[in-house]
Amino acid sequence: MPLTHIFFDVHDVLIDGRQLAPCYAAGVGRVLAARYGGSAEAWAEANRQVLADWDSYYTDLNLSGDEGMRDYYEGMFRTTRALFRLTGTSEPPFEELQALSRELPGQVTQGCQALYPEVRAALEGLRALGLTLGVISSAPEGQIRSSLEPVIDLLDGWISGADTADRFDKDEERYAAAVLRSAAAPASCLIVDDKAFAVGAARRAGCFAAQCVRGGGTSGTPAHTVVHDLLELIPLCQTLIR
Repeated sequence: MPLTHIFFDVHDVLIDGRQLAPCYAAGVGRVLAARYGGSAEAWAEANRQVLADWDSYYTDLNLSGDEGMRDYYEGMFRTTRALFRLTGTSEPPFEELQALSRELPGQVTQGCQALYPEVRAALEGLRALGLTLGVISSAPEGQIRSSLEPVIDLLDGWISGADTADRFDKDEERYAAAVLRSAAAPASCLIVDDKAFAVGAARRAGCFAAQCVRGGGTSGTPAHTVVHDLLELIPLCQTLIR
């Protein structure tokens, strides 16, 4: 069955997390200082402290399965609330803080230039093959669209954030739902992710799976194939669309 759709993970596939992190912190400083006062650097430093202690905010939460989104939103709420505690700023009312926790990831990544260098050329090449390009990520959709703004015009398939899919896990069910939502056949969909568990789940859902292993890393995963940058997908997909 010929290939028709590709779904990309975002971080460490399209976006370089090492470049995004300082821009994200600076964005937190910019947005929250403008809205709640105080020093932008103090807010940015609070974000860095939260990130360094990230696991402690989620230690009793379970993001997996059908109830995972409840804990996903609770984790977002906790980490946003911590920014106010760490800066000594009076926190807003519950409803405002809850809304802020869900809006902030998309707001603070505006203007961040963290795409890997070959991404636009690779997406253009894949679009030229007639493929539909989408995203499946555990990030919220607002953050996905904001951080991918320089190439969002090339993504004509479903942008599946955890909130829009109502599921955090990139598991077999998540991929099956994306295939169904796209009116495609599983065997016509290529999943590109850097995580072993994700490519394994994609294969179990009947999709073709490619692991993106950057920086000369190695793979011992259940992927059908491994690529080291996204330009390598173009000749691969040329064979898969026939």
